[in-house]
Amino acid sequence: MFKLTLDKNIVLIGAVVTGVIIAGVLIFTGNNAGDFNFLGVFGESNEKIAQKAVDYINDNGLAGSQASLVSASEESGIVKIKIKIGTNEFDSYVTKDGKYLFPQAIEISGADETDDSSGQPANGQSQDSGEKNFSVTESDHIRGDVNAQITLVEFSDFECPFCQKLFPTIEEILTDYEGDVRLVYKHFPLDGHPNARKAAEASECASEQGKFWEYHDKLFENMEGGYSLEKFKQWAKDLKLNATEFNSCLDTGKFAQKVQDDFLEGADKGVTGTPATFVNGQLVSGAQSYESFKQIIDSLLGI
Repeated sequence: MFKLTLDKNIVLIGAVVTGVIIAGVLIFTGNNAGDFNFLGVFGESNEKIAQKAVDYINDNGLAGSQASLVSASEESGIVKIKIKIGTNEFDSYVTKDGKYLFPQAIEISGADETDDSSGQPANGQSQDSGEKNFSVTESDHIRGDVNAQITLVEFSDFECPFCQKLFPTIEEILTDYEGDVRLVYKHFPLDGHPNARKAAEASECASEQGKFWEYHDKLFENMEGGYSLEKFKQWAKDLKLNATEFNSCLDTGKFAQKVQDDFLEGADKGVTGTPATFVNGQLVSGAQSYESFKQIIDSLLGI
């Protein structure tokens, strides 16, 4: 792992960069012949490095949407990039030599020992790197065969573009492994996403009327257009929910604590960013490929 000396402390760059904890996927852009990478940009302007990073994200990281560069600046030798996807803006980082790209991050405040989102140590290591145990009950949001031997517990954020990217991958897994794999969805709204918590609450209000998964799909399908209370309520109508009950539920924050409980559970399991998917307790971080999940699942099934 690439390391950076910051304020006389050695920290993992994958965890903390000048008051920021990396929440998304670290992408090693590669240096083999034929690989796309930023190598050779060292010494170029921050803006040029930033634009190449955005081009890389568009070419390799997003499906059905485009990122655009808003601004670029330098912080302790790292290029900070603000990108816009749809109506949402996100902070990303890239090393000046072009080797490492961090697509998403969360700001942390003050003390450098823990981050605000999860309480994890600043070195980015989970308190327990082993497999995690989850108690799955009928009150959980389960997609697939409830008795399946493989359980995916996904901590996700409805305003996270990488969660949206993972969405069709999970759907493909559930289709191909029908009867063998089930998905359990849990909320992990990041502080940098202003509408993520209310979107999570809206999905719970839909769940109260028996349509969690329909509303879940609706949110991800419409993420690029941006979120608002009016849109949340309109989508409830589109799904034929009782509008009066849904609106009251959303306006009063009826399920705010349930969303927070999911978040705290994720933090306790070592989650610091989204998407974070546990495959029978084994953490798979980020919007990994179908093949990455397939390898783990096949191994567990003895295929």
